Amino acid sequence: MIYTKLGHYSHPEHKLKLIHSHTPYKCDGCMDIGFGLRYRCNPCNFDLHKDCMFATSSANHAFYKDSVFKFHDSPPGERDRFCDACGGDVKGFVYHCKAHNRDLHPCCRNLPCRIEGDGVVLNLKEKVTSKCYWCGKRELWEGVTGWSYVSTCKTYHFHVSCVKDILVKRWEKEYFNGDGNCSSVSGGALEIDRNPDLELVPYQGGGGGRFAKYLKMVKFVVKLIVSTLLGDPTAIVASIIEAII
Repeated sequence: MIYTKLGHYSHPEHKLKLIHSHTPYKCDGCMDIGFGLRYRCNPCNFDLHKDCMFATSSANHAFYKDSVFKFHDSPPGERDRFCDACGGDVKGFVYHCKAHNRDLHPCCRNLPCRIEGDGVVLNLKEKVTSKCYWCGKRELWEGVTGWSYVSTCKTYHFHVSCVKDILVKRWEKEYFNGDGNCSSVSGGALEIDRNPDLELVPYQGGGGGRFAKYLKMVKFVVKLIVSTLLGDPTAIVASIIEAII
């Protein structure tokens, strides 16, 4: 059961109401961007991801069976920290394993391990050998691969961080007209061009129908991942997803 109005210790002044986000927002818990569902105090302009709202005092993860993660309101220690899942900076709420120096954003810790749709199966992977379709790289930066969604056929691979980037960049392009004013959805499609240096897919078929079919499937995979991460079936989010692909 999802309660629509709840209190949270990080914002004792008012209760937070569960709403569907019509715009990107910054979570005041983990300080990361959010889409879809959020808990919000409108008078105070205060927002929390659902996963930050219901963070637990400790947690674990299947990728790190030797770790016990403790919840912190802010990054522990003095040095800068990054999330082992998405590679993003840790600026607020975080699950931290002191023994193995690991960190996970609450939302990243709760990413689904398996996504299925229309015969496509994507598994969340900690370690990958192929390159991400979107950025054309295996590593986010030297020595850090981050987590990825990889299809069981090994053809489709997207970094979790790249899926976030797709959402943000498409929103900026479609919803903002360059002077900070929100514009309407144009309905334009995101052109997903294959990086010429990308070796992820040993595509040998040249152009034409086979390549068009390949691109169609790539776009479907992106849509499947995005819709799962958003977890929001409302019409506005559906329109965002359609714009992305």
